[in-house]
Amino acid sequence: MNERSTHDPLKEAYALLQASSPSDLARKFIEEDQRLLKAQQWDYTNRELVLNKVKEIVERRVEGGLVTDDKDMIELRDILWFWYHHATGLAIWGQKNKTEALEFSDKALKYQTSDNPNQITRLLYLLVRDKKTEATVWLDTLSNESERTVSLGIMKEYLDGNFFPKQT
Repeated sequence: MNERSTHDPLKEAYALLQASSPSDLARKFIEEDQRLLKAQQWDYTNRELVLNKVKEIVERRVEGGLVTDDKDMIELRDILWFWYHHATGLAIWGQKNKTEALEFSDKALKYQTSDNPNQITRLLYLLVRDKKTEATVWLDTLSNESERTVSLGIMKEYLDGNFFPKQT
């Protein structure tokens, strides 16, 4: 470990992913995120998952104002955005929990940086709030073909009633 990491408020998170800096932590977080998604083991309810532990540490540090370097803050916000973005999807399609999807999508947008090209986060935010008209307008603004294709699929899932159980 370098001298910075021994005095860094994120050293506990670094240890969990064998990282040495916010950018290294973000890279390793994304690698682990993708590994868990492919293995269908990504689960925001499992407090023992390393990703969930790292997310908690990072969020406490960011929200507590313990990270002041702008470049570091961008890396850490990306970790939080990534976690909340995937948690939103799991709340919708895995847990069928609208309350959690509302909370997670709100936080995903909060942490998404202005230079983050992902457009799906905004679409999910709108759809879990049943803002179909705004979501349709948003879809019309998408120029990235892969994002547009995925977004159209998500919109179809929503319109087919596959987000949450119908309220009775």
